[in-house]
Amino acid sequence: MHSARMFKLAEDSAVKARTQAINQLKAVLVIADPALRERLSSLGNRGLFRTCAGLSPRDGEGDEDAVAQATRITLSLLAQRIALIPAPRRTANAAPSRARPEHPAIPL
Repeated sequence: MHSARMFKLAEDSAVKARTQAINQLKAVLVIADPALRERLSSLGNRGLFRTCAGLSPRDGEGDEDAVAQATRITLSLLAQRIALIPAPRRTANAAPSRARPEHPAIPL
């Protein structure tokens, strides 16, 4: 029982960290350079994360400023973090369930 709790704790923590990284990546995209935002806007999450993970500071044009380079580095690091934390597995038991009593009701 104790080991199951520990596993659940680790799994919940990983889900939270992954969700946080996804939200941060999308927040950076909102303030990113319009050209970069446009380039990434048609991608789904999986493609977005894969593309961002492959970004490098030199992907832009030569006269780009430090903010644009920092944006690409940040997107890349966040996407790499997302890739390191696997998505939670969906199982039949993972669906929300109605609260069940610990012990079956005893008929009177």
